[in-house]
Amino acid sequence: MMTSCKKDATIITPPTTVSMFREHGLDVAWDWSGSNRIAYSAKGADGYYDIHLVAPDGTGDVCLTCDHVLLPNRHIACPYWHPSGKWLMMVVEKADHPGSSTDALPGFGSYCDIWMMNTSGTKAYKLVDIPNDYDHGVIAPRFSPDGKHIVWTDRKLRPDVLSTTQTLGYWTIKIGDFGFSSPDSIPVVSNIKTLEPGGSAFYECYGFSPNGDKLIFCSSINQVSAWDEHIYTIDTAGNNLTKLTESDYNEHAFYKPDGSKIVWMTNTESTKGGTDWWMMNADGSGKVRQTYFNEPNSTQYAGHAVWAGLGCFGPDGSRFVGGRQLSLITQEGEIVMVGME
Repeated sequence: MMTSCKKDATIITPPTTVSMFREHGLDVAWDWSGSNRIAYSAKGADGYYDIHLVAPDGTGDVCLTCDHVLLPNRHIACPYWHPSGKWLMMVVEKADHPGSSTDALPGFGSYCDIWMMNTSGTKAYKLVDIPNDYDHGVIAPRFSPDGKHIVWTDRKLRPDVLSTTQTLGYWTIKIGDFGFSSPDSIPVVSNIKTLEPGGSAFYECYGFSPNGDKLIFCSSINQVSAWDEHIYTIDTAGNNLTKLTESDYNEHAFYKPDGSKIVWMTNTESTKGGTDWWMMNADGSGKVRQTYFNEPNSTQYAGHAVWAGLGCFGPDGSRFVGGRQLSLITQEGEIVMVGME
């Protein structure tokens, strides 16, 4: 067992500190451009998710997208910062579609498009229009570190609960060029490529490495079940596929700002059925558990099963914010701040 934690018969002392950041919320993104703001999504009184901006100490919370005249005002989630710090990319539920808004919840992605809004809330543009049917959807769009490309996860075939490999649907990774048209400075995505390194499978891409030369994602490539997911990297041309995990259930990977480490979620060693965050070197070596949310004899025990979700480090790499799901069905969650000791 790989761990740096001290143990005795009654208690586990984790190598991290955990504090509640938001009692309700899911997706998070930390601006590295200098503003030091955190964007996150949270469900409002209307039952729909919206995107908020807040300081790392929890002050100055404002809702960027609530009841916004430029947006459809259904689910709006999965924020991600442009490297300039002036824009946020987001997943936005279509105003009209044939299915339920439940299918458009963050992490499900049906009936959604990719949008972009400036942080003053005065401009909003649809970047990518996803086909309006249940076979399609979008998860987690991300900018490259230089802002010249975007990547997202794009569904090509709906979920099928009678198929062990298609339980979550079949997805692909899309990568495209990004820029602003002149003279109107309207954001444009072009030259879109589809990456499917293992054929039809579940894919969920988490973005670029800090130097921009790799993509990091999870996938059920060559597995008998869609839930048998592992963490992979691949270069941006779709070559040099590298598998970083070997067992159990793995998702939600993200890099430290210097690219030396990767934090991800796994059910390895969990005794309460949930998942926790672990950290490894960028090459997959040196795996060490970071949180113990699902261990009754830990100071971090949540009291019930929870699932560690998507996260993002702060600019100095000393701590990260991450969503902690309370239900995989309803996607309800909370946001915690994790300090690295």
